[in-house]
Amino acid sequence: MSGDRISSLFTIFNNVHCPFVYLTNSHYPEWELPDAPFHPAFPYLSDTHKADYLRVYMMHHFGGGYTDIKFTTKNWTPFFEALQNSDKWCLGYTEVGPQGVAKVGGQLEEVLRANYADLIGLCAFIFRKNTPLTQAWITRTHALLDSKLEDLKRNPARHPQDQLGVSFTDGTVSAYPIRWTELLGDIFHPLIYEFRDRVLHADIAPSFAHKYR
Repeated sequence: MSGDRISSLFTIFNNVHCPFVYLTNSHYPEWELPDAPFHPAFPYLSDTHKADYLRVYMMHHFGGGYTDIKFTTKNWTPFFEALQNSDKWCLGYTEVGPQGVAKVGGQLEEVLRANYADLIGLCAFIFRKNTPLTQAWITRTHALLDSKLEDLKRNPARHPQDQLGVSFTDGTVSAYPIRWTELLGDIFHPLIYEFRDRVLHADIAPSFAHKYR
């Protein structure tokens, strides 16, 4: 992790004022439930897509908050209280603009971009566990991975940020079968729009002004 990321991690430790877990490669298996195993495609995913998958898995089975490792000054206690005292299923910051919408293509993307203010972003949020929203989220994620499993076995990730069609330094082009946002944003934004009446918006976003190396 770069120095910038480490500094940002400590702003999370110091400012969110709630219990937290820093999920790492060494202990994420501790969170796998015996009656809800990780999808069989998980070992073949890039580190980035493993993190995307775990975000879905944790929100559905455990609930709670998630944040990227970004600089934050926010106390999260009021956000948990706001969600707890509402009838909503999740809380997040309003998507930053049309440019923040996942590039799902076609008319759906046009609708999402036009209605970006109904969406929440992916960098920080809180979810109630096991709601119809999280159930739909993990079901659609597993359906995608089902469709990719055989291709993933033939073409597992070669790089932590592998994605379909990316060029490697040796001149080869990746055949890893998942696009950059396909496993998370492409599923998340349409779902949030579908369940928009169950979404609470709040100023939970980390800082996007900091540049990371």
